[in-house]
Amino acid sequence: MQWYEEVLDRIDDKKTYCHKELMDELRMLKTGLSESTYHWAISGLVRGGALTRLGYDSYSLSSALPKDEYVPVYSDTAEGLIRLISEKYPYVQFTIFETVLMNEFLNHLIAQNTVFVQVEKESSIYVFRFLQEQGIQNVMYKPGKNDFELYWSKDCVIVTDMISEAPIRADKPHVVMLEKMLVDMLADKLISTTFSKAELPDVMEQAQSRYLLDKVRMLRYARRRNRQDVLLKYLEGSKVEDATS
Repeated sequence: MQWYEEVLDRIDDKKTYCHKELMDELRMLKTGLSESTYHWAISGLVRGGALTRLGYDSYSLSSALPKDEYVPVYSDTAEGLIRLISEKYPYVQFTIFETVLMNEFLNHLIAQNTVFVQVEKESSIYVFRFLQEQGIQNVMYKPGKNDFELYWSKDCVIVTDMISEAPIRADKPHVVMLEKMLVDMLADKLISTTFSKAELPDVMEQAQSRYLLDKVRMLRYARRRNRQDVLLKYLEGSKVEDATS
């Protein structure tokens, strides 16, 4: 048992606490430590599941708050793409991810959305051509990083190949799973350009504290994307130098 876990006995399960209040509780428990040590202790309680981060500067005992399954709230654009593609290609596997979904976990919010349509490799080109035929504006097919940055525009639609072993919902296969979203934020060179990588530790911490995560599936997918070791460091709260290089 870590010394800071004793603070859990001092916390009221009917209250929420800001970061400063938790720091004060830790100081009363063990005085004379550095500020960074107390910050590290709070992060340790969140990573370990004892505390849940409810939002900006708000925490509560996890025992009082059952974790939910993550369900994305899509834009009208994303919902329309799901209907359009699934009606045309009912047997093709694809998943929709849009960058505004990350705003739930980011401090610096994304204002200009990008929709990624990730399709099984053999069918992605057909989906791309179909969207062009339907008059979908600003659609690109597997752009490189330079082309993405050069030709990107608001509400751009990017059609790419789906990586094998990606976590997929059995009941709603076109709806992105949080496990997949987190690994793609870490591993995908296009998605990672749309937010600051410095926010990844906080993103991982919030996701673990708020939602149920199947870490076995998540790590299997991360291994497929050559990011298993990096993901483990994030999940454990360890320092990571450059996750997407």
